[in-house]
Amino acid sequence: MKYASYLLNIVLIGALGYVGYKFVYDGNVATGTEDRTAVILTAAEKAEVLGEMRGLLETSQAVLLAATEDRVAEIPDIVRPFGMAAVEQESITLAAKLPLDLKTMGYDAHRAMDALGEMAGNGASGDEIVATLAGAMSLCTSCHATYRFVAEEEMN
Repeated sequence: MKYASYLLNIVLIGALGYVGYKFVYDGNVATGTEDRTAVILTAAEKAEVLGEMRGLLETSQAVLLAATEDRVAEIPDIVRPFGMAAVEQESITLAAKLPLDLKTMGYDAHRAMDALGEMAGNGASGDEIVATLAGAMSLCTSCHATYRFVAEEEMN
């Protein structure tokens, strides 16, 4: 009986470890036909992720305009919807499908929006805002160079 208990504990720990690994690190991915990793999502999840990315890009463009048109005071309001507050609304199911590196880049992009808002609120110049945004945009290019999103329906 004692041996069976140990064996059951080992199996349960292994199963939990595997689920944890898949949830936190690996995600739902496949080898892509190009040099990017395919992240497999439902069509709705794909639309959600692409919409969020588009929102970050549109926000970046609005920040650039505000910074170059001497409207730095408007930047905190521009970036607020795409800071870390946006991450709080994401589903755990979707997050589980994303590889850790992708999640990290996404969270860093949202943190960058918060940082831009804080910088602008603390009196940073437009040039400082642009330089910081340029650095943050490397997250975008790295992500797009590494990953692509594929709807499960497209896999058949």
